[in-house]
Amino acid sequence: MSRKVAVFGAGIAGLSAAHEFVRRGYQVEVYERNDSAGGFFRSARRDQDNLPTEYSWHGFGPWYHNTFDLLRQIPFDATSTLYDRVLSRPMDYAVVPDTADDDLDTADLFDKPQAFRMSTRDKLSLGWGILKVWSANARSKERYARANAAAYWQPRMTSVGHSTWRALFGPWIGSDWPYASLHHVGLFFGRNVRSGPSHHHPADEDGPAWAHEPLGGWSLLRGPSNEWWFDRWVADLDQRGVTFHWETPLDQLHVDGDRISGATVAPDTSVEADIYVLAATPFAAAHILARTPELEQEPELAKFRPLIQDGPHTQVSFRIAFGERMAWPRERTAIALADSAFNITLFANEQAWSSDVDLGRDVQSLWTGTACVSTVPGPMHGKPLRTCTEDEFLDEVLAQVYASEALDLMIRCANDGRRLRDFSILTTEVWHEWHFSPDGITPDQPKWVTTTNTRAHRPAQATSIANLVLAGAHTETEADIWSIEGAVESGRRAAQVFEPNVAVHAQHKPPLLRLTSRLDDGLHALGLPHVLDVVGVGLGAGLVRLATRAWPRRGTRRDEEPLSPRPPCTG
Repeated sequence: MSRKVAVFGAGIAGLSAAHEFVRRGYQVEVYERNDSAGGFFRSARRDQDNLPTEYSWHGFGPWYHNTFDLLRQIPFDATSTLYDRVLSRPMDYAVVPDTADDDLDTADLFDKPQAFRMSTRDKLSLGWGILKVWSANARSKERYARANAAAYWQPRMTSVGHSTWRALFGPWIGSDWPYASLHHVGLFFGRNVRSGPSHHHPADEDGPAWAHEPLGGWSLLRGPSNEWWFDRWVADLDQRGVTFHWETPLDQLHVDGDRISGATVAPDTSVEADIYVLAATPFAAAHILARTPELEQEPELAKFRPLIQDGPHTQVSFRIAFGERMAWPRERTAIALADSAFNITLFANEQAWSSDVDLGRDVQSLWTGTACVSTVPGPMHGKPLRTCTEDEFLDEVLAQVYASEALDLMIRCANDGRRLRDFSILTTEVWHEWHFSPDGITPDQPKWVTTTNTRAHRPAQATSIANLVLAGAHTETEADIWSIEGAVESGRRAAQVFEPNVAVHAQHKPPLLRLTSRLDDGLHALGLPHVLDVVGVGLGAGLVRLATRAWPRRGTRRDEEPLSPRPPCTG
């Protein structure tokens, strides 16, 4: 008889664990508090106009090795997999300030690191700081993980270079700059610069076969996440025998000695299994564990309280729908508004999505955006995001979008001189689970991200309780970043506790940096300075050149395809 597994949480981590267990003959049941799968990546449609909406927009980086491997195992249709069909070609990310000088060429906004508005000294300071993270291991996890990245670079950069750099933390890393650590920022950019093996994709309606490579940009899904990923994944798991219980949250785990003896889910229903996978958010998990005090004493489970000490991350997703089709300078353009108080990032869904995806009634162009910083007052109402009403928040979003002369220039260049304000807005929308009140904005499902106080408290998947494992991007992974990749890896590692043959793909690190990391571990253990400080700036300068020489050259896309011919568009 097969053993039974109870998975609590149908986000990416929980589904990844269920995916591995059911393929090895286990009887799997998944319990989820929401009415659909996907967790923080799920999407929905509004009843009144069929407008697609989502918790937040997410990308797939070239270092998502476990994620891409998983997508290869899930069918899209009878002849292809999700990996073959659901990923867009990489986006071209523009760093867009508010001001637009007379000599600004919109191509410059895509040219990195030029678009960062940094001096030569700024770039050297940036490269040196990131390199010290890449070339260390224990020192970075223990020391740099407690250092605020924005504070580290502030005295080492010009004010303009520093403000532009920190404005990219939310759009690219997914963590607002008041809380992001030096370890987190350095690791993220290290993953993208030296991501390891390329991932090859077949030809599609957008062009010939292509490869997702180091510094090749980030892909998006080609349609709403539930319609293009999670619904198909759930259908495949259902066909394999997984049973799903929707709107059935976990209330309590019951312990008997060194084992979980059962669980209670709403409404007051008992669950018995041989293996239990806790794949809820860390906030939900902390509340669940508090109902069984003896579980809070277990070494890994005791980490949940300090893990959530900084509270949830407020990153609010919104849509702006237009009644006319709007063109962009590049085929797939993503925007980071570098001077916006709310750290706004956005893209036009129709650029990444398949042409047959419905954008909503009468909608011809649909922007999805995210406000990534909640503590800085906005210019319109003088309030930070976290204390705005919904109307005030949308006022701020539009004001900060319209304030960018450089964004307006991009729109004018691509639309025969028509300004952004010339395109009428049909509707604006905020993900329905955000609740605005004078006491502060709150979500139905709070989001966790790593902060300068929390990395040391990330639990392992295995616990001392023999039949309980943990899954989620908040657990300890080699990805070491709260991400889709971290969630998939954690689900695989949870299953690997019981099935050692579950494959987990390692993150790539160049041999030279592996060597410096080992050397620095020894120096760090002895309380000595960083290996680069010991060896000298000569080696460091060489490594900076090695690590940064692959920045995309102006005039090429990140995926190295030639740009479509387009005359330069200047102010």
